[in-house]
Amino acid sequence: MSLPELSALGVDEVAAEVLEVVLAEPDGVVLDDVAAALPVIDRGAVAVALEQLRQLGLVHRGAAAPAPSPRSDQRPAPEGRWAAIDPRVSVPALVTKRADALSAARASTAVLAELFDETRRLADPSATTRTLVGGAAVGDWYSRLELTATRSFLAFDRPPYVVAGNEATERTALARGVRWRAVYTIDSFGADGRWQGVRRLGGHGEEARLTDSLPVKLAVADERIALVSLGHDPAAPEALVTESPALVAALVELFEQRWRSAVPVPVERAPDDGVPGPASSDWALIAARVADAGLAASGGAATGGSRRPPSADERDLVALVAAGATDEVVAQRLGVSVRTVRRRLHELLAELGATNRFHAGVEASRRGWI
Repeated sequence: MSLPELSALGVDEVAAEVLEVVLAEPDGVVLDDVAAALPVIDRGAVAVALEQLRQLGLVHRGAAAPAPSPRSDQRPAPEGRWAAIDPRVSVPALVTKRADALSAARASTAVLAELFDETRRLADPSATTRTLVGGAAVGDWYSRLELTATRSFLAFDRPPYVVAGNEATERTALARGVRWRAVYTIDSFGADGRWQGVRRLGGHGEEARLTDSLPVKLAVADERIALVSLGHDPAAPEALVTESPALVAALVELFEQRWRSAVPVPVERAPDDGVPGPASSDWALIAARVADAGLAASGGAATGGSRRPPSADERDLVALVAAGATDEVVAQRLGVSVRTVRRRLHELLAELGATNRFHAGVEASRRGWI
């Protein structure tokens, strides 16, 4: 009968035919008898196949008789006979050995991949784009960018978050002259105190703007290296970190587009905590100058009281409304009731001469309130 396919165990066609002959001889067989049973196969190939089968553990070779004395007239001692090992033992053992070897080869994938990537980074330094998986890896790279930025830092801020924000790290970067610009979403301020924290950072020099939504989370240091999210699953965060000039330039352009259409976040004068930083804008002075300029253009006289400066609550209200926040969201951020928000907004629309929220945002911007 013909043997089943054994190539997966390292048994080629010639070895399979040889094994079939050996299996048919319970007392074993010598090389010449195997070769005689397979006349179409060269004797040397039969010998190689027998040794191959022995190495695989499928057959064994009996010990040859002692060689005769050189002075003896005896004929040469017979060679050892080849016999099969019980397949119920030999085949499973060989399968296990092969499985172990395959597992070891599979385990080498990571090492080979690292070598593959490293050689290409050395050959082409610009091809340094890789994927990060897991909160620890993503958080580590975001912190690296914050700490190593020397000229500029651009950020899209939106939940969910991998690491908690650190005002101290950003203030340190601002103090060493880094221009820090961030675009936030309404949902960025879900945590208590987050809105006030961003306003404080504005007092130290952060330039912040507000929009209704962002497609990705993004951080770009010195317009040289960028970190961009690949998904928004907090349980399995993934991100792309790249130093590819073309890709970084595209991400910077995306940032600039969103930056131009976002609403400025009102700043709060930084407390005297010993950390140097630029003072916040004097909103009252700006509003007065805008009012005076408007009156002068219309031929009227500046009275100083015709257009009052906004209060801090009004600046916050207008910024949130202009960014598209609902009454409920505004109430949550400002710590007041929805009814209070609607009343204040109604009064503000009347004072600004606006008919809707969008018009109110435009008029507030024109007056220098935001």
